[in-house]
Amino acid sequence: MEKKTMTREEALTRFLAARQHKREVVADLEKTMKAEYEKETGKKANYFFSL
Repeated sequence: MEKKTMTREEALTRFLAARQHKREVVADLEKTMKAEYEKETGKKANYFFSL
Protein backbone atom coordinates (compact mmCIF):
# COMPACT_ATOMS: atom_id res chain seq x y z
CA MET A 1 0.00 0.00 0.00
CA GLU A 2 1.36 3.37 -1.04
CA LYS A 3 1.43 6.23 1.45
CA LYS A 4 -0.15 9.41 0.06
CA THR A 5 1.53 12.68 0.95
CA MET A 6 -0.38 15.89 1.41
CA THR A 7 0.22 18.76 -0.96
CA ARG A 8 0.94 22.23 0.37
CA GLU A 9 -2.52 23.40 -0.68
CA GLU A 10 -4.26 20.47 1.04
CA ALA A 11 -2.28 21.08 4.22
CA LEU A 12 -3.08 24.80 4.17
CA THR A 13 -6.78 24.12 3.58
CA ARG A 14 -6.87 21.63 6.44
CA PHE A 15 -5.00 24.02 8.75
CA LEU A 16 -7.31 26.95 7.98
CA ALA A 17 -10.40 24.79 8.51
CA ALA A 18 -9.07 23.63 11.90
CA ARG A 19 -8.26 27.21 12.91
CA GLN A 20 -11.77 28.38 11.96
CA HIS A 21 -13.33 25.48 13.89
CA LYS A 22 -11.25 26.39 16.97
CA ARG A 23 -12.41 30.02 16.76
CA GLU A 24 -16.05 28.88 16.67
CA VAL A 25 -15.61 26.50 19.61
CA VAL A 26 -13.76 29.10 21.71
CA ALA A 27 -16.45 31.72 20.98
CA ASP A 28 -19.13 29.28 22.14
CA LEU A 29 -17.11 28.41 25.25
CA GLU A 30 -16.61 32.10 26.05
CA LYS A 31 -20.34 32.79 25.76
CA THR A 32 -21.19 29.83 28.00
CA MET A 33 -18.58 30.62 30.63
CA LYS A 34 -19.48 34.31 30.83
CA ALA A 35 -23.16 33.44 31.24
CA GLU A 36 -22.34 30.91 33.96
CA TYR A 37 -20.09 33.42 35.77
CA GLU A 38 -22.80 36.06 35.71
CA LYS A 39 -25.38 33.54 36.94
CA GLU A 40 -23.16 32.48 39.86
CA THR A 41 -21.78 35.88 40.93
CA GLY A 42 -24.27 38.41 39.61
CA LYS A 43 -21.39 40.32 37.96
CA LYS A 44 -20.47 40.57 34.30
CA ALA A 45 -17.18 38.97 33.31
CA ASN A 46 -14.62 41.55 32.15
CA TYR A 47 -12.40 39.17 30.23
CA PHE A 48 -11.98 35.61 29.02
CA PHE A 49 -8.74 33.73 28.43
CA SER A 50 -8.22 30.52 26.50
CA LEU A 51 -5.24 28.88 24.83
